[in-house]
Amino acid sequence: MSQIHTFTHSYKSHSSQGQGAAAHIRCPQAQGNFHFLQPEMNDLYQQAIQAEKYLYADSQSSLAKMRLFVELACHELGRHFKLKPPVHGDLCNKINMLSTHGSVEVWVTDTMHRLREAGNRSVHLLEVNGHYVAQQQVSRGRMQALMVELHDLAKYVANKLLGVRDSELAAWCEPEQTEIAEWVTDALNGQQDASFALAEYCYAQLAALTETGDEKWWNKTLYADRQRDLAYWLEKAHAQGHPKTWLLLANSYASGKLMQTAERDAKLCFKRALETDCDGQAAYDYGVYLRNQQQPTLGWEMITQAAAKGHHEALMAMQEKTAGTADYSAWVQKGLTSEQLTAYTLDAFHKLETYINTPDVSDEEKAILHKQLRSAVIAGSAKRAPGMAFIQAYVDGHGLGNKLLTQPEMAEKMVASYDALPGCLSYHSLLFAVICSGEGHYDVLRKIYQRALSQSVGEDAQADVKFKMAQQAIAEFKLKKKVATPTKMHILLKEAADAGHKEARAYIHSAEGKALLKKSGYETAGRMRPKSAVQKAKDKKKRQSAKKARKQ
Repeated sequence: MSQIHTFTHSYKSHSSQGQGAAAHIRCPQAQGNFHFLQPEMNDLYQQAIQAEKYLYADSQSSLAKMRLFVELACHELGRHFKLKPPVHGDLCNKINMLSTHGSVEVWVTDTMHRLREAGNRSVHLLEVNGHYVAQQQVSRGRMQALMVELHDLAKYVANKLLGVRDSELAAWCEPEQTEIAEWVTDALNGQQDASFALAEYCYAQLAALTETGDEKWWNKTLYADRQRDLAYWLEKAHAQGHPKTWLLLANSYASGKLMQTAERDAKLCFKRALETDCDGQAAYDYGVYLRNQQQPTLGWEMITQAAAKGHHEALMAMQEKTAGTADYSAWVQKGLTSEQLTAYTLDAFHKLETYINTPDVSDEEKAILHKQLRSAVIAGSAKRAPGMAFIQAYVDGHGLGNKLLTQPEMAEKMVASYDALPGCLSYHSLLFAVICSGEGHYDVLRKIYQRALSQSVGEDAQADVKFKMAQQAIAEFKLKKKVATPTKMHILLKEAADAGHKEARAYIHSAEGKALLKKSGYETAGRMRPKSAVQKAKDKKKRQSAKKARKQ
């Protein structure tokens, strides 16, 4: 019982200190994440808060509540949009009726289908290694992602039916753990889900203790208390036979939150977790651990295994690893079939590159490529895939979409969204060309210059990038009287001219270009500024002294 006292004491005494660094984002609204559904839509509200309550303690019950929420939402939306006939049949048919009607956005019906499928799996037997099991394993991260989607769906319903603006509502955040005492009681009464929920909570609390230096608010005593809490509840859940404890034990040992023993270490626990790994989470975590242990070959084998099961982080790792190889498209396609949001962005960008880089084709073939591009952009935008605003802006700015953007509008949207693009995409040359075709965004241009240069194929293309960089730097200097450059100005111009760039050659033979190359009017190392008369006199004196010394 001393262990229980340790946990409850550390939770009460340190909860106020740790709020700023908690692993979970704390809910800012005292009334909860779904308060906006009350009182008009109390049935939906009850299902939502029940799904949230059992999110970790009983994931199957939570998923079933999410599915019921979706079904209720279908009827509410059907009445609101006056569907005739009213929604009927099984849940899949009800969602499809909303989709066919056209009044409901694609991302909404896609979200409904994902929650429906997750709920269906929670109430059916699952075959694992030839055996049927009733308890489904769903990772904590996956449950959080589904809850975020449920919250987005609830906000959409509130917006359509109650007139609540989306901007007035905060994103879903982890609620305060007010049921800790209830979990403790249930765990001591033998409920393995409650024990495991407490272990996960303790793990998250330990993971939050990362601050160092002046920002460090915790001490060794607090850390040791939370380690004991984690060890106690994790061992209890393990003894009670909870199937997810092997993976949590493995991650606890791998991250140093618990000490390994000769009888049980991280590798052993990962291998045991792999025996019941349905979603690829154990394989992915094991792969990351092996790579950190300087075993990259076996690590990548595990990550590949996880990606084959549709694990989204593993898919992203494989897509980044195989970018530019023959295997890349297969992993993107696997991501699409696994509903990986990033895969929609990768697919749309690939189709955009294909359209741009195949100019010498017949009008019929070009029309097919255009249709494929538009379909990919529509699908990615409907899924709200990361960075799709970048691709959408380029498409609209070049007259390939439904809207028509001006050059400044296109550049503004692309600059605002390029950070959201997956890191394996070679988007820098596209963004560089768009910015150079207009004015402004010099800091972004300087930031992406080296990547844009490396993505330019051929000496002529690289010379053009160098000259455009020089042009933009000169324009920025004339505007602000100072400018930072990625490479010395005279080097950019000379290298472009030496490669045969006509405009660069013409510029360096102009009066302004000659002054720049002589560095009599500018300093180009780092920051380019006009020289003062005093500095020019000093430089002239130095040159004369050096010339006199050489003659002697």
